[in-house]
Amino acid sequence: MTSGAFLERVDGRLTSANRIQHWISVFLLLFIAFSFLVPWVALSRAFLFAGVLPLIIWACVRWKTEAGLSDRSGWFAIGFVGFVAAATFFPEGLSSKSQYQVVRWALSTAVFMLAVLVASEKWLDKPLPFARILMGVVAVSGVVTLLFYLWTGQYPARLSGFGFMGHPILGPSALISVWAIGLILYRVSGTRESVDQAILTASFLVLFVVVILAQSRGPLVALVGFLLISLFGLNGRIKSWRLGWWLIVAGVLLGGGAIFLVDDFLARMLERGFSYRPQIWLAVIENPPEMIWVGEGMASEFLETGAGQALIEQAGLTIKHPHSLFMSVFHYTGIIGTGLFVALLTWILVRICRLSSDAGLQLRPFALALFVLTLLLNTTDGHRIVAPPSTDWMFSWLPLMFLIALARHFERQTA
Repeated sequence: MTSGAFLERVDGRLTSANRIQHWISVFLLLFIAFSFLVPWVALSRAFLFAGVLPLIIWACVRWKTEAGLSDRSGWFAIGFVGFVAAATFFPEGLSSKSQYQVVRWALSTAVFMLAVLVASEKWLDKPLPFARILMGVVAVSGVVTLLFYLWTGQYPARLSGFGFMGHPILGPSALISVWAIGLILYRVSGTRESVDQAILTASFLVLFVVVILAQSRGPLVALVGFLLISLFGLNGRIKSWRLGWWLIVAGVLLGGGAIFLVDDFLARMLERGFSYRPQIWLAVIENPPEMIWVGEGMASEFLETGAGQALIEQAGLTIKHPHSLFMSVFHYTGIIGTGLFVALLTWILVRICRLSSDAGLQLRPFALALFVLTLLLNTTDGHRIVAPPSTDWMFSWLPLMFLIALARHFERQTA
């Protein structure tokens, strides 16, 4: 084969890989957007299963490494999901139907994870348009949710809307994660036009109002934490100007909230106390899974386990899950699953901290902020490490797989 023919063949492979990245990114974004915007689950899932799934299978079969599939951390995460599915067959007495349902969930989760890994490669290569798209999804989803909230007369109840926004905690958590990734893509781009400042400001204002009206303390604390850590990524005059801008925006919002809403919403937030979280977590710790190494299995019902029964007997609480992703990993997958998950999180953190290129150093505080945001959102809620298409993906696997892709993107600059 001549050198010209070889180069032509390589260029053909790269073009094919780029096309796969493009269409996976398109269908993934459509899945994310419609999951927030419409109440019809079948419509949003069609983009995942009819659009993303066949492309992921094609990329894996042909092993299109140029498409972004070759990262070992990503495949370690996929392996962990495979362990979760396999571990549910070890405990005795579980419904075989439920066990195979967990396998289907694991496959769906793995497809989503690979799609994020591949699509993120595309997003990071052309960050500005995709930052605008993600911020736009947040702004439009938030506005639609607010209009639905007001139109249906839900006030002063907790906010809820269509699709992923149907839950007052999980919905805002998912929206925050999408907004945070959009902000990081803006930072990767490094160039903005006047319209981008308007998009950033509008999307943040809408997001902030959604989080406040949802009356959920966990997402609010996580959002504030993300913003504070991100500010350390700004230097000199830019940092001072941006800090002053966001302080003014936050001051206006909080001032307005103090006048109109504090007596109502603050009282509602505080009266819920810790929402029984400490009792739930203590019950999980004091009543470990019978098969301590592999857990109770994702196919088990929490109410029927030792921890669930203890909560009923001791506190009269009928709780369906541990209300913490980390507690859930321990409860459902045992010591081995917990160790694998902690190893994955640790290695992602190490890769973030090892970013050494100039651009990587500038992005490191934002990557750390997204990592901390993911931890905070999943500490007090989220419970399914494998799941059907749901909000659980949006604030767990979406940011984690994006961080893996982000680390790989900047590692290549120093290779």
